[in-house]
Amino acid sequence: MSGEPATLNSAQTIAQALREQILSGELAPHTRVTQRDLAAKFGFSPMPARDAVKMLLAEGLVVQEGSKTIVVAPVNDEDFIEIMDMRTMLEPRALQLSIPRLTEADFAVARAALATSGTTSDPRQVVENHWAFHRALYPRAGRPRLLALIEQHHNLLARYLLPSWAQFGVMDEWAPDEMGLMELVERRQVDDAVRWLQRDLGDAKDRVIHTTRQ
Repeated sequence: MSGEPATLNSAQTIAQALREQILSGELAPHTRVTQRDLAAKFGFSPMPARDAVKMLLAEGLVVQEGSKTIVVAPVNDEDFIEIMDMRTMLEPRALQLSIPRLTEADFAVARAALATSGTTSDPRQVVENHWAFHRALYPRAGRPRLLALIEQHHNLLARYLLPSWAQFGVMDEWAPDEMGLMELVERRQVDDAVRWLQRDLGDAKDRVIHTTRQ
């Protein structure tokens, strides 16, 4: 039993490194991922490498092809539409459950996250700052599985859109738009905030689809 925490930590280390490489585009779609190569690259035994691959399979960042081959998951318009549809179901529900329980400290965290908008031109940091704001609105939902699914779908979405988000001009509009959501949340106008988020997610999906298919 004493080796289990160390094995888990090693697996998480490998998984986080792989996750970063996939989200940044360093590992392209369809790139093969093998447990043997991971173990050799990171200097761990095959067991944590296997567990790391299982983590990324559960997150959808890698997929299994055939009986044994694991590759970086491909991205396409159909994946994007499905991810956005899932977000439109999951995030408004989390917001609806969370708003009545948010504290003044939670509001402060959300406001601070929103204030980071426009402080960097690095696309990955822009996305992370944006997501920090949304993440700050959901924690009081009291639904850990729901929040885990939301986080998973955010990672998948960021991977799909990050190379092109700035091109679409979406990043430039986040802070002014989301100040309206922040105000609704602070006034605890649950129904209006939920409708705002549903509309915003729908508009974002339509805009990206329209831009990518031109």
